[in-house]
Amino acid sequence: MRIVGKTDIGMVRDTNQDAFKIVALGTGSGLALVCDGMGGARGGDTASTIAKKVITETIQKTYQDVMGAEAVKAMVLEAVASANRAIYQTAKDHPEYTGMGTTVVLSLLHQKRAYIAHVGDSRLYLMREHSLTQITRDHSFIQEMVDRGEISPEEARVHPNKNIITRAVGVHWDVDVDFYSLDLYPGDKLLLCTDGLTNLCPDEKLADVISSDSIEEAAETLICTANQEGGHDNITVVIVEV
Repeated sequence: MRIVGKTDIGMVRDTNQDAFKIVALGTGSGLALVCDGMGGARGGDTASTIAKKVITETIQKTYQDVMGAEAVKAMVLEAVASANRAIYQTAKDHPEYTGMGTTVVLSLLHQKRAYIAHVGDSRLYLMREHSLTQITRDHSFIQEMVDRGEISPEEARVHPNKNIITRAVGVHWDVDVDFYSLDLYPGDKLLLCTDGLTNLCPDEKLADVISSDSIEEAAETLICTANQEGGHDNITVVIVEV
């Protein structure tokens, strides 16, 4: 298993509020994590940094190679819940951070399975046999409109409210976390990314790049493509290859 990650400030923003982390955990196991902070320049950066630190440390302290599926799920969900409480408490103690939060998408690779936790509109995709599937579902105002049939997915990509999310880590004391797990097979690739990429690169482009390039080249190409399309936001890409 190999994992690469890259983040870029983009072409417009003054700061990069995205964060990512790649951690080797055990024999053939690892953690890939992507966060996209919100709440002003300082607040967004603080929230994503706290999430990255707390989630990583919680999992590193708890993880064991012999863990079963239910223990892994409980560990992953507790890691995100701990990050949520840490961000919320920081904002409560420091009024200048009021309202800050972050998206989180992570994959813990363990015993040939991916255990996935997700809050917000950062995404995880699975590439298998040249077919790209979005595993996570955006927690966003626009996704709800798509689900109700009010707009099409194509209209959603250019909708002026596409960046309004309905769920984030750290905004409230409790957080609702989506959890998925899936079997992994040789040749599979996982893409974890922020909306700075997906708002500017359609799924067809993602699939083309990931299937044809090495994961190192793919990460670089995807960020360059988003910047060429305007780079309106920070861009973060993590790719896992089985």
